[in-house]
Amino acid sequence: MARQRYGSGSMVERGEGVWRLRAYVRESDRQVHRTFRGNATEAAKALAKFVTEVEQGRFDHTKATVGDLLDKWMAQIEPTRRPSTLLGYRRKIDHDIRPALGIVSLAKLKPDRLDRFYGEQLARGLSSATVRQMHAIISAACHQAVKWGWITVNPAERASPPAVRSPKMIVPAFDEIDTLYRAARDYDPVLGTAVALAGLTGARRGELAALRWSDVDLAAGRVSISRAISVVDGMTFEGPTKTHQARMIALDEAGVGVLRDRWAFMVDLSERAESPLVADPFVLSYQAHGGTPVSPDTITHRFATIAKATGIDCRLHSLRHFSVTTLIATGVDIRTVAERHGHAQATMTLNRYAHALPERDRIAAGVLGRAIKTA
Repeated sequence: MARQRYGSGSMVERGEGVWRLRAYVRESDRQVHRTFRGNATEAAKALAKFVTEVEQGRFDHTKATVGDLLDKWMAQIEPTRRPSTLLGYRRKIDHDIRPALGIVSLAKLKPDRLDRFYGEQLARGLSSATVRQMHAIISAACHQAVKWGWITVNPAERASPPAVRSPKMIVPAFDEIDTLYRAARDYDPVLGTAVALAGLTGARRGELAALRWSDVDLAAGRVSISRAISVVDGMTFEGPTKTHQARMIALDEAGVGVLRDRWAFMVDLSERAESPLVADPFVLSYQAHGGTPVSPDTITHRFATIAKATGIDCRLHSLRHFSVTTLIATGVDIRTVAERHGHAQATMTLNRYAHALPERDRIAAGVLGRAIKTA
């Protein structure tokens, strides 16, 4: 059914007799939602009353539903999340969470109701990882509800979402990295540079796509990573990194050499195409003028092509794993590794890459063993 508008509000039927009411809050430039059950006439009356309450600031949170909370929580986090993240949240909320829990009174949401919901989603065939993501959304929203004083305890904290086994981490060997780089360089110069930088810096694909030449200091041998490119519903967005933190990454001679070659290639292409480079071109661009960044999805798809061609079982993100694992295994301190790769906390680095620690221990044993001179 089409959306029906009434003044500064609207309503749409989400299911038989289930309506989603929307009221516009002018002073804060946001929208508030409420779920209502009844026929169209009753829903229209409820909407008029809802709009009046919102305009007069009388939104009664004691009667809030889970759907009301999710809507208000999404509006609250929107300025601090990437478009791709928000899209993922909305899809899970609208497709999975709202149909099952949207009309449940927030005050009556209990851990056992959440556990039943998780079980229902698993029975539908959804993976444990997907259900766990739904739990994270519900938990975060309820945590905010506690802060707002809507509820006193977070029911999700006592729920039991399914455990998720971490997938086996694929870490390419040194010779495989070189093989992949050479194959990528011959197949596509842009991809070659992307593969080299991914292995040498461990940067995420969106961060690589967002790199501009103003972020590169070839004389000092370093790059600054402060932005990321994301594609949502076919639209390209440039925003902050995943952790909203900028970082400076040092490059050795190999990394500097790759970027020098890339710059020379871009200058030559620009001159031959008679398309002058823009004021601050992207490092990875298929345009002669360098004004349009490569899509992160393009990097992923083209990398899959060369990985298959070389017979190496590897994903693009595996190059990031290679960077982190190698540094840990060779004795680089965890904090430096975490900062270099943009991890929010060093504990995350330790937990995710604990498999690299035994090699560090072996190196440590060798260092200590030099104190004992045997025959």
